[in-house]
Amino acid sequence: MKKDTTPGKGFLFVLEGVDGAGKTVVCKSVLQLLRNDHYDAIMLREPTNESKWGKEIRARSPKGELTPQEELELFIRDREWNIQNRIGPALAAGNIVLMDRYFFATGAYQTVSTGIPWQDILQRNRDEIHAPEPDVIFILDLDAEAGIERILAGRDSLNEQFEKIDRLVKVRRAYLEMAAQDFGNYVLVDASLPLDEVIPLVHQEILRVLRAAV
Repeated sequence: MKKDTTPGKGFLFVLEGVDGAGKTVVCKSVLQLLRNDHYDAIMLREPTNESKWGKEIRARSPKGELTPQEELELFIRDREWNIQNRIGPALAAGNIVLMDRYFFATGAYQTVSTGIPWQDILQRNRDEIHAPEPDVIFILDLDAEAGIERILAGRDSLNEQFEKIDRLVKVRRAYLEMAAQDFGNYVLVDASLPLDEVIPLVHQEILRVLRAAV
């Protein structure tokens, strides 16, 4: 059954996890499945490739040109733009929004690079830019070594800022701490499974939430 699309009745689902966990592939696949189910669904990702802050992250982060504090500020400003121009309007229009990364990624990654507790980073997103809370935060859980192997299977080089094994071990730990300690609605998914098994797990959980709201 198609969800009621009364204004303000949208849903927000977020896919998170270390690099190589399969977030983008799963997000795109679930988007198509939801559209096949006749839901009004869109996919957004962070950092954006639209705002000046998102473009700066995409241009400079892979080269390791940003300090951790610069990067944190750019992510928050880019997210503020995304909330005002993409996420908020889509939710207000009754859409289902799938996010490939959100402020939980900033918490997981920037706590490692800045030393700022992930709790404080999440709180800043909630208080300062009023980031909407997701209906579900899917953590695609994968160990760092497997993530690096998947990345290198698809391309020749790693992101100098993010994709280092010791860093990803700590990022994964931060994600697992969030799932255990934060008040958000987290669902852990075993991302070591083949993607054709991960995709239906995420899809079915989203359908469960949507149908429960009807």
